[in-house]
Order: sequence, then structure tokens, then C-alpha cells
Amino acid sequence: MNLQFLFTFVFLVAIIDLYYYRSLRIAIKGKERIKLVPNWVRYTYWGFSAFTLVFLLFAMSFYVAKVPPPPFARTYVTGFIFIVILSKITGVLFFVIDDLKNIIHWTSRSLSAAISKKENNSPKMSRGAFLKQSGLVASALPFVTMMYGVVKSAFDYNLIRVKLKAPNLPEAFHGFKMVQVSDIHSGSFISTSPLRDAVKMINEQNPDVVFFTGDLVNEVAGEAVPYIDELKQIHAKHGVFSILGNHDYGDYFYQKGDLAGRANNKAQMIDIHHKMGWDVLLNENRVLEINSQKINIMGVENWGLGGRFQKYGDVTEARKTAIDTDFKILLSHDPSHWNAVVRKEHSDIDLTLSGHTHGFQMGVEIPGYIKWSPSQYLFEEWAGLYQKDAQWIYVNRGLGFIGYPGRLGILPEITVIELEKTQA
Repeated sequence: MNLQFLFTFVFLVAIIDLYYYRSLRIAIKGKERIKLVPNWVRYTYWGFSAFTLVFLLFAMSFYVAKVPPPPFARTYVTGFIFIVILSKITGVLFFVIDDLKNIIHWTSRSLSAAISKKENNSPKMSRGAFLKQSGLVASALPFVTMMYGVVKSAFDYNLIRVKLKAPNLPEAFHGFKMVQVSDIHSGSFISTSPLRDAVKMINEQNPDVVFFTGDLVNEVAGEAVPYIDELKQIHAKHGVFSILGNHDYGDYFYQKGDLAGRANNKAQMIDIHHKMGWDVLLNENRVLEINSQKINIMGVENWGLGGRFQKYGDVTEARKTAIDTDFKILLSHDPSHWNAVVRKEHSDIDLTLSGHTHGFQMGVEIPGYIKWSPSQYLFEEWAGLYQKDAQWIYVNRGLGFIGYPGRLGILPEITVIELEKTQA
């Protein structure tokens, strides 16, 4: 977490609070009905604003001390502040329109030599009052819907089944069942109960293999320690294979110059995977065999398009000792890796499994009708199964959450992919 970003954020929050309160006062005061804003409104508003400031300073102290904030504060207090600020910003959009209208109106009147009497006889509810009060209503809508996503949908795990037909699949792997889980973000959990439910759902699928495609934590490896005993209960006939995601390295917590902190965090993360019985692939491959027939599993470290994301993944390195089997599966956390590298340089990789996007944790999905999320403006492949030429990628919507502690329309996902042998 960048301290400069936090200070900038505090400043912006203060500006939004002042502007919103000004508009709130005008909207509820009226011209004749109420002379002053009720005390309880004023005290509640500025009390919460003061709490926000104190909490952000509290959060800064943890980052200065290089210690993650407590999970409840990190997840739910921060999440609630985020929801309130987003709601205020929504209302501010209406207020800005009204203020711009007033500025234009004032300017035109100043330049005009004569002012019509009609302009002084405004109706009971002027356009300005309407916009101000519409802004208050607009503020309430995101607050209510996003709080619903926190209370109702955050742990409403969605089991998605996919059948993948492949002509080059070895006959022995026909009906092979793979479960994919991604983006657990254990630092956002405050109890083991939700993960216990997820593990139960995974094991009930009786999978042949389980793949975890990165982001076990939010910032540091230690966040996963309380959940080792739960996650080690995941079982599959051919094992659990995992990779690291962009959040798993500690790069967003330790400063660039703190190479020792980052190295220690990665070593601890790898050790946690081992303690859970997961085979973590660090630009490596494994071969799964049934009745002397084989498929290849490759796993790379994080590789993401753009300057913000690490480019530690190396598919060429991962396949150095790979047997040239007919069917190849790649685990790569960030789906942008698929178009940027995998499809261009490794056309023999049949299926790539990714996560990372979370489907933005909000959107609209009605199978066969609509599939929309802000995530689609950032990623070409952002949720579900995609095919180009003879290659496939599946992007898991994530099991956990980060930032916003909920889900709206894009539910947390456990994917069951069944492989089917078809005629060429």
C-alpha cells in the first residue's frame, strides 16, 4: 500500500464530504420549511467523516509499521467506507449538474441587460431542488444494493459445470473431472466457516484433480495461516496443483527496495502451499497418467499485461522438461497472459486456466441473454470459457473478494470442468 496514495485519498474524501454536505444542506433545507439542518443529521454526517479520517490514519500506522491491519478492519470497515464514499460520489454527479446549470444561468443573467419577471417566480420545486433531491435518492441506491451484496452474496458460492470436448484428449482421460478454484483472498475472511463450506462443495464433486489459480492472500502470506487446516482438507484423486497470483508475492505491501521482505514473504507463501498439501508450480510442469496415457500440467508464476503487474511467469521454462503429450493444460493467474504470450508462442497448449478478474465482483449475467461487467473493459477474457482457433481459456470468477467485501450479480465461483474425448 502506497502511503502517498492514502494521503491523496484522505484529501479527496475531505473535498467530497464538504461538497456533499453543502448540497445535502440545500436539498433538505428548502426555502421556507426548514431554516437549519437538523442537529442529528449534522452530527451523524460529520461524526462518520471524522471516523473515516481517524480510521485511515489508523490504517496508515500499520503500513508504516509493516504489519497488516486486523482482518475485520481491513475488510468490513474499509468496505463500508468504500460503499459510503461511492454512494456520495453518485449523488455528487447530480449536484455538479445542478451547480453547472446555476453557473450558466448566473452568467447569462449577468450578461443580459434585462431580466424577465418570470425568472423570479420559480415553482415550488425548481429544477435545482429536483436535482439536489434526486442526488440524495441516487446516493441511496448504490448504498442499498452494495450492502445487499455484502450481506447476501459474498459467500453465495456458485457451482458452474463446463464440458470441454477435445479430439486430442487421450482416451483414458475421457470424463476426467477437474475442479478449479481461484482468488481465495484469505485476508478478507474473518472466520473459517465460509471456507469450510467451500471445501465441502469442492470435495462433494469427487474431483480427479483440483487446480488453484492464484491469489491466496490480499497482501502478505501470513493472512493464510489461520486457514491452513481448512484448506488442507481439499482432496482429489490426482492431487491439488496451485500457482501464485499477483497478490501472493507481498509486492503490494513491501516497498520496492525491501527485497528481503518480499523474498521472505514468497518463501512463507510456498511453505503454506506445501503445508496444505498443494503442489505449487513455479514455472514447472507435472505429468498426470492414467493407464499409461498422459496429459501435461504446466504452472507459471504471475504474468500480467501492463506495468502494475509482475511478469515472473515463463511458459518456456515451465515446459523445459515437459513430455510432448497430446493434451496440455496451463495454469496462469492473469488471463491477459493468454493473448499476449500463450497463443502467440505456445499454440500447442490446449487449455489455460486463469482467475484474477473476479468479474469485477459486480455485473449482470443471464445465461443466453446478457453477460456484462466493468471487467470487460479491462480484460478481453474476463469470466467463463473462451475459444480461439484450437485453444481454450477458462477464467474463474474467484472464490473470495478484495476491496468491496461483497458480490453483485457476479457470484463467487467453484468450477467443475469435465473433459470429453471427441472424434477429430
